[in-house]
Amino acid sequence: PQHINFTIPISEPLPPQYIVRVISDRWLGSETTVAVSFKGLVLPTQYPPDTKLLRVDPLPVSALFNPTAEKLYSFQHFNPIQTQMFHIGYHTDHNILLGAPTGSGKTIAAEICIHRLFRKYPGKKVVYIAPLKALARERLVAWSREKSFKGIGRTTVELTGDATPDAKALKRADIVVTTPEKWDGVSRSWKSRGYVKQVGLVVIDEIHMLGQDRGPVLEVIVSRMRYISSQTSFNIRIVGLSTALANASDLGDWLGIDGPGLFNFPPKVRPIPLTVHISGYPGKHYCPRMAL
Repeated sequence: PQHINFTIPISEPLPPQYIVRVISDRWLGSETTVAVSFKGLVLPTQYPPDTKLLRVDPLPVSALFNPTAEKLYSFQHFNPIQTQMFHIGYHTDHNILLGAPTGSGKTIAAEICIHRLFRKYPGKKVVYIAPLKALARERLVAWSREKSFKGIGRTTVELTGDATPDAKALKRADIVVTTPEKWDGVSRSWKSRGYVKQVGLVVIDEIHMLGQDRGPVLEVIVSRMRYISSQTSFNIRIVGLSTALANASDLGDWLGIDGPGLFNFPPKVRPIPLTVHISGYPGKHYCPRMAL
């Protein structure tokens, strides 16, 4: 018998069946007809296209309507990505998944959501979850400057394996910068820890690392924070920051994000265009060279 492998394109709406006819080009009368039924066939979900960067005028920083917060920024206008997500970030409480290339201003986009929390829900806290202690320390240093949240009277503390503030410091803090493992351990006893119940916004940086070793910890954190939200009758907002994703809709469904809060910009959307050059060179022994 002869085994033949080939691909047949399928599109919706599905036909009831395909008739596949195979004819030999060498032997007369050698042909086979097979009826392939599509009854019960379920096609995989087609992922929505990437978020298109709209041609909109850059939004001025004065759109924050907060002169104190406006002084924290040395620029006068938000970039196109920040402008496009500004309304959802600053005027609604929708959960957000922002997928964009590195260096596109995702941290400023998260700060827009932080400003909304401080403006509309005084007394609520922000939890910023970084995948590494080094990134958490970097964010702590940045937000503890006079030109940042410290300048508007907001206190930032670090909760990692290297720094463990006491309960009083966590209760006084407005922003808690932490790692997934540390916040997982702290939030387990949320009923007996008042500062956990004061959280109104959770920012998860580099959430695309969900598929790596720390993925289960992030899953537990998101599930627990959503459970706490249901028990306290206060909507804890979740903002995920990521690079461009192939399955943004799946991640958005898991985060409880509806249509308006999903932004997945393609890798080509960059403030500074990236040009790729491939340089080749002639030479022998290609494989040993590539093994070095």
